[in-house]
Amino acid sequence: MEPAPSAHGPSGGATSGQDPGPQERRQLQLEFSEITGSSLDQARFFLLKNGWRLQDAINDYFEPSEEEETGTSPLDQAAAPTSALETSPDVCIISEQDPDTSTGSEQATRTGDSQSVPVTTGLNLLTWNIDGLDQRNITERTKAVCNTINSLYPDVVFLQEVIPQTFAYIEAKCDRYKAFASGTEKYFTAMLLRKSSITFVSQHIQPFPTTQMMRNLLLVQARFGSVPLCLMTTHLESTKDHADERKRQLRQVLQEVEKQDQSNTVIVGGDLNLRDAEVGAVGGLPAATVDFWEAVGSPWRYKFTWDVTKNDNLDWDLPFRPKCRFDRVYVRSSRPDQLAPENITFIGTDRLEGCGRFPSDHWGLLCKFIKPCGRQGQGQVEQTSVSDSKTGSSAKRARTS
Repeated sequence: MEPAPSAHGPSGGATSGQDPGPQERRQLQLEFSEITGSSLDQARFFLLKNGWRLQDAINDYFEPSEEEETGTSPLDQAAAPTSALETSPDVCIISEQDPDTSTGSEQATRTGDSQSVPVTTGLNLLTWNIDGLDQRNITERTKAVCNTINSLYPDVVFLQEVIPQTFAYIEAKCDRYKAFASGTEKYFTAMLLRKSSITFVSQHIQPFPTTQMMRNLLLVQARFGSVPLCLMTTHLESTKDHADERKRQLRQVLQEVEKQDQSNTVIVGGDLNLRDAEVGAVGGLPAATVDFWEAVGSPWRYKFTWDVTKNDNLDWDLPFRPKCRFDRVYVRSSRPDQLAPENITFIGTDRLEGCGRFPSDHWGLLCKFIKPCGRQGQGQVEQTSVSDSKTGSSAKRARTS
């Protein structure tokens, strides 16, 4: 990809010996972010690294991928700046110990062979209903979705309410991913696999025979390093009036989970439109399957993914403003267990500067998995049971003491 020409010329931004003021630094960050599709934190990192020279920073960003050479993504690099930058007040440092802000696949490098081999220690998955059916500010909102994906750079992305227009845009702008769609008309789900960390094996679209809303199940077999994955995303039937159909669809999805080989880690996610009682009504989750949010301790602040009390993208005139946990991720562990839930956070909670709206009427869920072996040697490991009487599910997760 060729970087766009800069208004500052080949060495735009600050010249040697000059330190741009706060307003100019802000403008340079915005220009960098606009050209590269990166976050403002990444923009700040690369601009600082290159003495606030815009064109040099852009060239640095696009020149041989650090990830390809060392196994470290741009966000990981920005999260662990070089010592020369650590003392700058302009650098945003993301702590690995903070589950609310740590993002990007953590990677190490194994040496001793003829060439370095990236060794991944965890997987990041994002699921998000991006509300493509709302045509208002669709371009600005979809652009924000792409910027978020490219900035966080998760290994797997599940998207719901994608339309042909937005899928084409996402596929073009998120070109470091292999993209799949469950349909081609009106609206559908999609899945993105990060090319540098996920190996695609096969895909399958399973219809829901009695849906009235064009819903189905997108299933992809893949590998995360040596870890076999079965990835499923879906958008179950919407609204209270269609609860029976939604439960039929949920049963079908959970049956598909049970069919998968025990060597696979199975991850199901999307806008499931579920009420807790509906999960119990279909018999609860299958054996060895957990609700990700419950497995990481049911953090209240990340419960309601559709929250009309905080997200005003919808025109809601009724006095009662609901909030629901519609978006969920279920995980069926493999034997032996190779990926375990670690932490969860919301994304898409900032208003866009142009339209003043959020990217979607749903918050996205960023879920971080860790390989159990990644905790070994860090302290005694204990098993903590997590259960929810409403859903009938029970989970165990490893924690260091």
